Amino acid sequence: MRKAFHPLLMLLTFNCAFFSNADDSAVSLTSSANEKVLERRIAGLWHDVNNSNFSNGHLIVSQHGDEIFTAHYLEFKGTPFVEHGNGIRKHDTITVKVQVTQQIPGWTTEGVHTLTLSEDGQFLVGEYASGGSTGPLKFKKAGK
Repeated sequence: MRKAFHPLLMLLTFNCAFFSNADDSAVSLTSSANEKVLERRIAGLWHDVNNSNFSNGHLIVSQHGDEIFTAHYLEFKGTPFVEHGNGIRKHDTITVKVQVTQQIPGWTTEGVHTLTLSEDGQFLVGEYASGGSTGPLKFKKAGK
């Protein structure tokens, strides 16, 4: 009985360790040299609030360590647009290289988004750069 119990205990221990490390619910701690930096949550669902030409816009941000992954859907003047990307997070700023998978005619098919979390944690604000052009981006946090 004792021999059978030991592997089961190890399996439960590893599963608990995996799930505790996989939790991205509130904040994560990263250490840099001797100091610990508290990171505010960026992962989650964000709504596009850039301007009235954009509707039904949603940005999903996922974070693993300092890696960022995004999926973005919006409608520009009624025309659907889809892109995805990956990048990095440094403090409260994410820089994501995006690739368009459903293009709006005349728009480029790749670019870079740089977004910074607002002081109150309710907005991601920044800009896109693609094809030599830049422009504003603004997302409002959805849910908790």
